[in-house]
Amino acid sequence: MKKRTWINIICTVLVVAAFVYLFHDAVRVNRDLYDTETADEAVEQEKLDLKAFIVRDEEYINEKTTGTVVPLIRDGMRVASGDAVARVCNSAEDAADMSALIEAKESLERYQELSEQTELNALDMEKLNKSIDACYTELLKTAATGDFSELDNNIEEMENKLASKQILKDGTINLTEKFNKLNSQIQALEAKKINTADVAAPLSGYYISNLDGYEGAMDYDKISELTVGEVEKLFEKEPADVSGRMGKIVGSYKWYLVTTLESKYALLMDIGDSMKINMPYYGFRDVTVKVESISPEQNGKVAVAFSCDMMNETYANMRIEDIELVFKEYTGYKINSSSIRREKDSKGNEIDVVYILRGDIMNVRKIEIIYDAGDYVLVSEETEASNGYRPIKRYDEVIVKGRNLSDGKSIS
Repeated sequence: MKKRTWINIICTVLVVAAFVYLFHDAVRVNRDLYDTETADEAVEQEKLDLKAFIVRDEEYINEKTTGTVVPLIRDGMRVASGDAVARVCNSAEDAADMSALIEAKESLERYQELSEQTELNALDMEKLNKSIDACYTELLKTAATGDFSELDNNIEEMENKLASKQILKDGTINLTEKFNKLNSQIQALEAKKINTADVAAPLSGYYISNLDGYEGAMDYDKISELTVGEVEKLFEKEPADVSGRMGKIVGSYKWYLVTTLESKYALLMDIGDSMKINMPYYGFRDVTVKVESISPEQNGKVAVAFSCDMMNETYANMRIEDIELVFKEYTGYKINSSSIRREKDSKGNEIDVVYILRGDIMNVRKIEIIYDAGDYVLVSEETEASNGYRPIKRYDEVIVKGRNLSDGKSIS
């Protein structure tokens, strides 16, 4: 009798296990009949591809000294009249040694500042942690934008703050080895007695070491008078000979991007408007510029000057660039076009809908298309429920492949 009872129990367990297996297998098969994509936020832009010529308030540094130039400051940094901006060496070997000497002295100064941090407290730790987080955020922004001109500075600042945190936690940090190594390096380089001559800034402004020969291609003070013909000639102009010159000083932080475009696009902007441009080559997006001037029409075109006041080493060395002028921007949830269906609401109005999966249950969701890219669309994030239809939400799993879609239907 007991033997038969155990047999019955085992058979029951096997039947239940088989049922569960078949049930889950059926659900899996049914799920395979449906493909979904997550509705997430995206940004699309209506933009125009253009070629732009960069105009700055530039003046050559005319020095008679010849040799290999070693910049003393980074491109795009502010200098006063008479400041030493570069050092000229007799040979490339001397220039390499001079660069190494300058770098070693800067590093030594940085480590000396760190070693003097002895009076830190708990409040400093809180501020330091926030500062470290801010530095890390800047590094992430650099990685995202592709503008690596400030990367070395960002990394150096991060290292300094992490070293400060170590001092705060441990009370001290042993920099003896660093000091000894840098002092030995400096003594060895100074012993070479490198002959140099300093290059001074002739006026106050922003120093740029590189020259391209287009510095005087257009009068900076006559930007408002530019014509379509003048701008077109800029792109055909040959660069001037810049030999014997030791860099340049940019007198104003404001610089211009001049371009030509079809006159119909000029109707979409006014002088003084703020607009956005993208620079695909550098990975720059949403650079803010202002419409500075729009010329009279000539052969169906107008010349436009956009001003910008952003400055770093990358911007300082731009000249002829491909840009994208943004006229309109859309932000919404990105939806595959194949998922969209037309239905009538309770009042008989035709509306666009999609079906989503919540667990194993289908639900219908109302959408309002704000941008159509063909294969996909952007839909409004502010659609309101109406006439029995709820709006789509971010992270909904939208069905892009499947048959017999119905609100409330189970796929299991």
